[in-house]
This record gives sequence, structure tokens and C-alpha cells, in this order.
Amino acid sequence: MGNGVNLEMQSLSFLVVDDEAFIQKLAVRILGQMGATDIETASNGKEALDHISSAVSEPDILLVDLNMPIMGGVELLNHLAEKNFSGAIVLVSGADEETLAVAEGLAKNCDVNVLGYLTKPITPQSLTDMLNRLN
Repeated sequence: MGNGVNLEMQSLSFLVVDDEAFIQKLAVRILGQMGATDIETASNGKEALDHISSAVSEPDILLVDLNMPIMGGVELLNHLAEKNFSGAIVLVSGADEETLAVAEGLAKNCDVNVLGYLTKPITPQSLTDMLNRLN
């Protein structure tokens, strides 16, 4: 038997939004190791919005990079707030903690459910700790 997180992970759907293919693959691999089976990816905010609007059901959790071409993370959060997106959001960035904290503050003002932020590269432990905030 796995721990509680693994059981929950199988029932959750994820969308990894990052313009770096390496980070996308890393996040998908970590989520898979944690027991997630429903994982999609998008390369920027616009792709993420297209995916969310065309999906049968909204992803439960978005991992969102802050700095992406076309549409970055903060702009994506504004759009998600307008759409009344009900899932949880984890901000991910290579930026320093101060920038992430500012972005997290902005996101909370957007009225979306931001669990918090992770600095790159994400690790299984940091992601597990973040997802445990869902409870």
C-alpha cells in the first residue's frame, strides 16, 4: 500500500504549464512517480487556457511557470479568475523567492486558489508538501 498522497493522486488531473520542455518532462515524471495518471502539458498561458476551455472537465491542479512567452503565469491567473477556475494552482519559477512571493500575492488577489509556489527545479518532496495543502 502506498501512502495517502498516492491514492489521492490517481483521482486528480494535472496541467503542467511551462515553456521549458525539460521542466515539463521533469514535472510529469515527478507527478507520475507520485501516483498521478492524468497529466497534460501546455507551453504557455494561452495553450493552457485553450486546453482548459476544450477539456471535458477542468484540471484539478495547475503547475504554472511565471515566465513564459505569449502569456505568462500572472496573466494566465487573471484569465483563470475571470473564468472562475475552481482548481488549485501551484506557481513554479526559476525566479527568486521575492518575485515568487509577489506573484503569489497577486494571484491571491485574483481570487484563484493558489496553494503556493515552488522554485525550480521542483522536487518530489517540495511538490508533495505543496499538494498536502489541498487537504
